[in-house]
Amino acid sequence: MSKLRPIFSASILLLSMALPSMAIVGIGIHWGNDLTLNMDNVQDEQLALAGLSIDTGTIEGQLPAGLTEISGDNLPVFINRTDWTRTPFNIGAKIYIDIIPILDVIELSTNFGLWEYEGSIKYPTSLEFRDDVPAEINGPDDLFKPVYDSLPITLEEFDMGFLGLKKTPYMKLNFDLTVRKYIVQIPKSLKTLKLYGGAGASVHFATPILNKGLIEDALGSAIEGTKGVSELGSEIFENEEISKKIVKEITSSLMTPHWGCHIDLGAMIKIPVIPVGFYVDGKLMIPFDNMDKNVDLGGAGFLLNTGICLSL
Repeated sequence: MSKLRPIFSASILLLSMALPSMAIVGIGIHWGNDLTLNMDNVQDEQLALAGLSIDTGTIEGQLPAGLTEISGDNLPVFINRTDWTRTPFNIGAKIYIDIIPILDVIELSTNFGLWEYEGSIKYPTSLEFRDDVPAEINGPDDLFKPVYDSLPITLEEFDMGFLGLKKTPYMKLNFDLTVRKYIVQIPKSLKTLKLYGGAGASVHFATPILNKGLIEDALGSAIEGTKGVSELGSEIFENEEISKKIVKEITSSLMTPHWGCHIDLGAMIKIPVIPVGFYVDGKLMIPFDNMDKNVDLGGAGFLLNTGICLSL
């Protein structure tokens, strides 16, 4: 038995050296730096809430001739979206199959990232008709002298913060299916350093940006019918149970898909003997449509993943 021990030990050593260089399946975890999204500041974007009208008897001043009602189109309620910020939170994982004839590697990877911004709704607490209302009314400014209040649509406002987020949240989950080809493997015997390139399909799931349709869906019947000016605050925007639904609508609407593709360039360093390696993947993300149908977020740009992998 003692004579077999050296043979057994040598076999184990050779096997451990062979596995990393002949791995068939690998898994990895990574941190991502996603530079694909950006949003310009928007101030006083009119909401024009459908189905909502204001009782003219609750508005101070003389009702202009020919005006019978104040609908959402003429109501001075606005959205503000400012201070778009990419947070450090962006984590992901991947699984890949090595030794594919001709193609070399097929890989499925994912990233989950968080962004935030200052979203708010500006609404009137009192309204007074102007004395010089023009014959053609082009918006609320032509009709009213308003006094405003503002409701922050943020996680902090409703005590809903998570993962360090306090402002209005934006979340994105993406999956990338990539076909890779090794460009260089150094040295050829051990393949310690591998440089590769590839391309593939992408699908992104993202939460919506604060917008008119989202607010209408969240508030529902609360913004239907005729209301007094003061009721905009007391029954809707100052009513936490009602207004909190807007943030809940954002955080619960992650599964809206957006399709695209990507080009991948990367490198992997695999340590000899042990089945552990380190990798850097740089991807040019190319979306087929905007990441939000109501707001221009872009979506094209670079994603850089840095991680550690295990060969199985």
